[in-house]
Amino acid sequence: MPRLTNGEEKRGNVESKLTQDIKTRLRSFKPIMPGNMRVIRWAEEVTTPTGVVDVIRFEDYKENARYFCRYRETPWHDSDCKYADGVVPPIKDKCHGCVYRGHVYETGIWTTCYEVKVSVADFKSKNGHNFHGNSNYYAVPIDIADRVMGVAQFGVGVIAYYPKSKRMAIKRECELRELSSEDTMRLLYDAMKKWVDGKQETSRAHI
Repeated sequence: MPRLTNGEEKRGNVESKLTQDIKTRLRSFKPIMPGNMRVIRWAEEVTTPTGVVDVIRFEDYKENARYFCRYRETPWHDSDCKYADGVVPPIKDKCHGCVYRGHVYETGIWTTCYEVKVSVADFKSKNGHNFHGNSNYYAVPIDIADRVMGVAQFGVGVIAYYPKSKRMAIKRECELRELSSEDTMRLLYDAMKKWVDGKQETSRAHI
């Protein structure tokens, strides 16, 4: 049976196991936040302003982080702090490890778009290049990762997938982009449609 390109898979509403495996692995690849603080939501085949993106992911990230010194608030505070005396706020590097250093931050929503390509020929198609996230990547099998560097869109990263071990590695980092709150909410809204539509069951016996 001839191998289908990514575009042919989608036209026939069929995905290869390789494509499915890559999509599954992208759900948890390189999260931004530590495990005990992590919130990740993802959806597949989500509408964007230029077309349908294979995978889109939303996760918390630290925004507007700042440090402060609890030592200055203590009754025994004097001017003898040997690390950051007179510095407001404390210098992050010098105060690292100090029991009096406090850290507060807000969380924002970080959006990442992924397009899965399983062959070099997929890059020749006008479809499947929908990148509207803060971070944007192509995800490809390792055997074509080096060959797509010259045809992948400028500013878009490349992630290689290793089928045997099911691990992933970034081969080319992407350029980070600023998103307006309106753009983020629009993408989030379209992703929410995929989370609910056709999957939510309501039993009228319990209404």
